Amino acid sequence: MKNHRRSGGRTVLCLAALVVSSMTPTAYANQPTSIWSRHHLFGDWAGVRPFLAGYGIKLGAVEQPVPSVVLGGGARQGRAFAALLTLSARVGLARYTGIPGLSGYLSAWVVQGHGPTAYYVHSLSGLSYEEAPDGARLGDAYLSWRSSGDTIHIKLGKFGIDENFDQNPAASVLVNSNFTYRNIMANNLPGGGPAYSYEGPGAMIAVQVTRQLRLRGGLFSGDPLGQPLEGPLPPARDSNGLIFPLDTGALMIGEADYAYRLPGFGKGKVLAGGLYDTLSRPDLLYSVTGQSLALNAIGTNVGSPRADRGDYVIYAGDTQTLWHGCGSRRLRVFSRIAYAPPSHNLISLDVQGGIVLNGTFPGRPHDSAAFAISYDRISARKISLVRSENALGNLGKPIPSAETDFELDYTALITPWLTATPDLQYIMHPGGGIPDQEDRMKVEPNAVVAQAEFTIVF
Repeated sequence: MKNHRRSGGRTVLCLAALVVSSMTPTAYANQPTSIWSRHHLFGDWAGVRPFLAGYGIKLGAVEQPVPSVVLGGGARQGRAFAALLTLSARVGLARYTGIPGLSGYLSAWVVQGHGPTAYYVHSLSGLSYEEAPDGARLGDAYLSWRSSGDTIHIKLGKFGIDENFDQNPAASVLVNSNFTYRNIMANNLPGGGPAYSYEGPGAMIAVQVTRQLRLRGGLFSGDPLGQPLEGPLPPARDSNGLIFPLDTGALMIGEADYAYRLPGFGKGKVLAGGLYDTLSRPDLLYSVTGQSLALNAIGTNVGSPRADRGDYVIYAGDTQTLWHGCGSRRLRVFSRIAYAPPSHNLISLDVQGGIVLNGTFPGRPHDSAAFAISYDRISARKISLVRSENALGNLGKPIPSAETDFELDYTALITPWLTATPDLQYIMHPGGGIPDQEDRMKVEPNAVVAQAEFTIVF
């Protein structure tokens, strides 16, 4: 991740201006409800929203600011501010094409500021999902078709695997990006894989085989940033999301999920899947000559890393309801695991687990509280490289092992258009045990990060 310019102050001022303007008596004189009970901060946009809905067009605008502070540990302590503005348009195309179930979707992202991940903590996980290189870029652009009864769903265009595969609805309230899009994919796949904030061109089909069993399959570009199969990297990678690279290999993904119910508990869902990317990746230990890359530590040039063609990740997960109260109140647990080959992947094992209480208190049916743990193990070949470098060069660098993240948060619905999620995270061995900037013989200290994620629906 890049170090981003500070634009948080401007974002706060803009949001403050929007809120103040919405409270003026002339701004929304025709609104049928007060500002605190409407579903959107700006209501029906002075009649624009229902007018467009009559033509099958639904516009969306959501801002998600995340102020944060690193309280201790990490590379250094300090405050940060990241924010994500999502602009979207969904169009029902059935009336225009005569094809029932056909729709189109287009979105754009405007990322502001920088979060604490790359700037302060250097963790494998993005400490908030909104963190990304700042600027504006195209998000999703796809056609979607759903059959009658939603037994078949097809998508074609530019979108991400993070929204369609390996999903864990119970963990959606968590802020750490690892619980939404696993580190084992984001850190290993070329270009981070087709996911926020660089989606990839692709196609997906989902089939509801029975009431319990659903199958999904997808085919995407091998690198959403357009890296060629062979040769040097392009001088500039895609910064605006407007390219649709179709000549950079292929990523294939498939999974199955099965819904069940345990006697005495409640509904559950188990899923299993895997992906394969055809692009070659540099080996972590051996050069093109077959020698150890650790020889570079003593000044022996053994050449570039050898190319290991093809990469894969296999994964599984389970979500189980332990208790179901009145209305939407329920207590759920989840567990997830994923594996990638250690030869050319930084992370070889990802394990997660957590517990989520929806409807935390009577009278607060839309609130939730969550606690989760994730564990990302550094691959054995990366560890072997560091050990060999230490042995050859008498370097004494710390041996990487794994990163473990703990997260505790509470999501409160303030109004229908505003939610707030205070969040506390503890990161053990950031980066899996990277050297401390002040003392390269020691690992970077564990980090404590406090954040608050807000979601404002305009």
